[in-house]
Amino acid sequence: MMSLWVGASLLCLIALGFVFWPLLRQRKEATTVALATEVNARLEENIRLYREHIGELDVQLADGRIDQAQYDQLKLEQERTLLDDEASVRAALPTAAGKFGIKTLAAVAVLVLVGAWGLYHHLGSSADVEVRQAQELKQQLDAEDIKAGRNPDPVRTREVNRLIEARLADVPDHLQYWFFLARNYMELNEFDKAVNAYQQVLQRDKDSAMVMAELAQAMFLRDGRQTNPAISDLVAKVLKAEPDNTMALGLAGIDAFSKKDYINAMKHWERVVKLVGEDTPTGQSLSAGIERAATLYFAEGGTVGDLERARNGRQIGIHVSLADGVKAQPDQVVFVYARAYQGAKMPLAIDRVKVSDLPRVVLLNESMAMTPAMSLGTVDKVEVVARISNDGTAASKPGDWEGNLGPVDLNTAGAVVNVIIDHQVK
Repeated sequence: MMSLWVGASLLCLIALGFVFWPLLRQRKEATTVALATEVNARLEENIRLYREHIGELDVQLADGRIDQAQYDQLKLEQERTLLDDEASVRAALPTAAGKFGIKTLAAVAVLVLVGAWGLYHHLGSSADVEVRQAQELKQQLDAEDIKAGRNPDPVRTREVNRLIEARLADVPDHLQYWFFLARNYMELNEFDKAVNAYQQVLQRDKDSAMVMAELAQAMFLRDGRQTNPAISDLVAKVLKAEPDNTMALGLAGIDAFSKKDYINAMKHWERVVKLVGEDTPTGQSLSAGIERAATLYFAEGGTVGDLERARNGRQIGIHVSLADGVKAQPDQVVFVYARAYQGAKMPLAIDRVKVSDLPRVVLLNESMAMTPAMSLGTVDKVEVVARISNDGTAASKPGDWEGNLGPVDLNTAGAVVNVIIDHQVK
């Protein structure tokens, strides 16, 4: 903060120099002209009086009232008086005027500096600068501690929180400060305060899935790693807005596990592992949780078949074959997929085989979805497509051989439907 004030003071002084230097120079020039005029007037008046006195001496000398010696002496005194008056006028008038101008401008400069400081203190953002500097210092020192294998000192986090809370007393609607405060309290394991801060953020940003997920996690930790309806409601809202939110998926798995819904627990956690990777700390931890859920599922009488069907969700088998006359190479790729009937063209489930594999039954299920928000479990009627790609890409292009069937009602269709590749894409 000291560097801020020093820099601001220097800038004010420089600004004052730009403003007052021309004024001083102009005032000096104007004062010089005015003083020269006044001095000349005073000197002309003294000369006039000198001439009158000499005239009177001439009359007195002619009348014989004074002799020549007296005349010379009195004339010399008048000349000395004239010279003394001229010197005093030239010396006194410029000094008085100059001092007055410098003092006035100095007083104005001080008032400007004090006024600028007071205005910035009232309207400026010095407190925001102090918070930012404290955060940057904390991040730097925390990184050094972690690099050296030490735990970051929580005193730094508490100091940043103190500054943020002081600032929030003046700007209670500052969204970013509430968010920083919430995360800092999570870092300090002060979950109750973190929950309050996240709730303040959510009041000002009601649709933020990220904030809802972090609030749910804070509530879960605050309550001793126990779920409740409020947490479940937040998690459901997050997954509706962001199906791949790993924090919400993890909490959804925990909630399902606590209710002995081991299949859904595994499905949520497997989704997280797929998103973050098996070799990450989170992936390794959840993989162990998946194994634990599977063990408990089997212990309660579950079977491998039931587990696979439950994990895969809704599924459909597609028997793909080639019509006579289709010209294709054995190693060409065949894309087999299902998409919403008369809806979005994005596949709900997709797989690929080679021409040499046909005829063949291809099983599509919910686990093959490109996103959980659009899977076989989200629609009832689909169109199934099998297409031989000439360039090996999934996008349909003129010249590709294709077969399709639809609408197929997933609720009433048999386990397997037939699709014959029999026409070229125009």
